[in-house]
Amino acid sequence: MIVLFLLDGWGVAPAGETNAITAAKTPTFLNLIKEYPVALLNPGSKSLNARYLTLGSGQEIADENIESKITLSAVISAAGLKQVKIAETEMFAALTHFFNGHHEYRLPGEDWKIISSTIGSKKAKLSLTLRRTVREIISTIGSEEAPAFLAAAIPYLDLTAAGGDFSENKKAVETIDKVLKDIFLAVSAKNGILIITAAGGNMEKTRNLVTDLPDISLTANPVPLLIVGSEFKGRTIGLADPLASDLSSLTPAGTLADLAPTILKIMKLDKPAEMTGKSLI
Repeated sequence: MIVLFLLDGWGVAPAGETNAITAAKTPTFLNLIKEYPVALLNPGSKSLNARYLTLGSGQEIADENIESKITLSAVISAAGLKQVKIAETEMFAALTHFFNGHHEYRLPGEDWKIISSTIGSKKAKLSLTLRRTVREIISTIGSEEAPAFLAAAIPYLDLTAAGGDFSENKKAVETIDKVLKDIFLAVSAKNGILIITAAGGNMEKTRNLVTDLPDISLTANPVPLLIVGSEFKGRTIGLADPLASDLSSLTPAGTLADLAPTILKIMKLDKPAEMTGKSLI
């Protein structure tokens, strides 16, 4: 079982007064990057939807209006394997429509689970929606008919950053770190592989130092890629580990287009010739 956990908002940059990622206490994340392969991916400066197109298609796509018939989801479906996509309302289109190359409907063997970010007619608290999403992810991982591939998108960091409160931003990062531990334990119990990355950063640059105003825009900073599983423990991607757990010391090993080929390599499925990305394994 492969679980792709997309922590949008988790970018990589040197420590600084605007970097909520490095300011927060993240013991789970730091332990994982010490034990398992970690690399950086360059997301480019394209829109969020174009980044999800790139993630799902294994090709560099800068225009979110471009369709892609060759996608990770399509290859998994053609192999007769079950897959599930889980996202809350704000990220549902990105993880289904765009990740699947503008495909409008579920593929054979694919299921979509949307977590509503509202209660009745009111907006639910971000923390409540996060808990509901995580509960659904863990339930799906632990089910008797667990899918071969599960992808989940978490916008909690992005949405919290919009508030512009640095203290709250740090708390949000620490909350995600605790959630990450729960997901890691659930995947480990099934002897699966957890892949952690993001479509883009946000929390590593929360304020514009020139204007002194909150900076809530998607960044072009690198994002982490972790491959967590018993068969990968102690291995590296490339030749170097981060110095003193500082991911900003690494040079990006690839781009978002390399995610799909990497997952296909792990799943022992052939990469279509149309995928221009490369496996980082």
